[in-house]
Amino acid sequence: MFSRRHWIPPGALIFAQLSHGASWLVLGWAAISGSAWSFDFLAIAWVHIVVLGWATTAATGILLHVIPQFADVSWRLQNLVRRLVFAFAAGVVLFVAALLLEPHLAVFGAGLIALALLAYFGVVLATLWPAFKGDRTQRAIARALATTLAFLVVTALLGFGLATMISGYAVPAWVATLPATHASLGMFGWLSLLVFGVSARTVRPITGNKSRSPVAHIAVGSLTLLGVPLLAIGLAGVAWLIWPGAILFGAAAAVYAFDMADILRRTTMSHRVPPAFLLAGITWLVVGLILGAGTLAGHDWEFAYVFVILAGWIGQMLNAHIYHIGVRVLLTVYRGDDDETRPHSVLDARLSWGSFAAFQLAIGLAAIGLLAQNPALVCLGAGFGGIGWVVMIANLFSARSRAMEPATISLL
Repeated sequence: MFSRRHWIPPGALIFAQLSHGASWLVLGWAAISGSAWSFDFLAIAWVHIVVLGWATTAATGILLHVIPQFADVSWRLQNLVRRLVFAFAAGVVLFVAALLLEPHLAVFGAGLIALALLAYFGVVLATLWPAFKGDRTQRAIARALATTLAFLVVTALLGFGLATMISGYAVPAWVATLPATHASLGMFGWLSLLVFGVSARTVRPITGNKSRSPVAHIAVGSLTLLGVPLLAIGLAGVAWLIWPGAILFGAAAAVYAFDMADILRRTTMSHRVPPAFLLAGITWLVVGLILGAGTLAGHDWEFAYVFVILAGWIGQMLNAHIYHIGVRVLLTVYRGDDDETRPHSVLDARLSWGSFAAFQLAIGLAAIGLLAQNPALVCLGAGFGGIGWVVMIANLFSARSRAMEPATISLL
């Protein structure tokens, strides 16, 4: 069934969802073992299951559709770039398995990840080259996509350096100062900037509306591009840059949240679950930034902050897109690329809302548990997260069964 080339590789989305499910298991394991309050190998594995396995694998797959659609270009070396997504996924498996079983082997998985992403970035630049010479809009889109992926590549290269250190090989002394820089570039320079940019286009099919303020999108991108490098450099040792960078990114997030809230307030689509996940995502973004500010101010909130940004902000934005774009991919797999069936026609609303409620409970309980260093609450949160994931997967399987039926479903 997957032999035909699809506009987004279903395998990438499947791998991302398997990583999503695994993240809740590992979170519970970390809480029971005490790793949730110290960045040991188990906690580092959880972070990378979410960032690499869930978010980045989904993103690199979705970008195979986004890049030509947004920039009005055609892929060069498309077969290669699709294979690179799966080479990256293989690297993630090797890296996480090494962290959990044999940390001294982590450098090999990290090396494969870095090589796959460097090659992916090279193909993207070659594909975007005509757009860099196109009209003003094309040039702006090409620069935005290239810059966002450049953050990913820099994050991966720093991660390779850190993995080399973890594996016991000699590295320059300054590498040991990079974990916070690596994390901030990954969470904000790569994933948050990507969500800011992509959602500016995807929010319309999800909500039926678009932003009423073109200036907002420009402000969000500009403030992020100013703030994230300052924050990253500050965390690497130039301490006086930390707060200016954090304030600039916080301002970008605030503008984005207000603009998105206005869009969501005007939602016209009957399928309300993806907009609900969008609203949850921006809510957790605000909560995460408050926790981040408290962490910078000296409070012991670091673990809750990282968790809320990854599982709350990034995770819920991904869930919103899975319930829209993910189901659209599924429908085209079984009904052809020209199918226009709307996602809510094949989803079970009870399961959709059930998964939404379970995920929000999971994040809230686990975040409180991390703040209070209460393993029981973190485990309870992980349990609700696992339930939410199972319910969502059951919903997607149900949608698959309906998608395999004759296309007699209403498009209204």
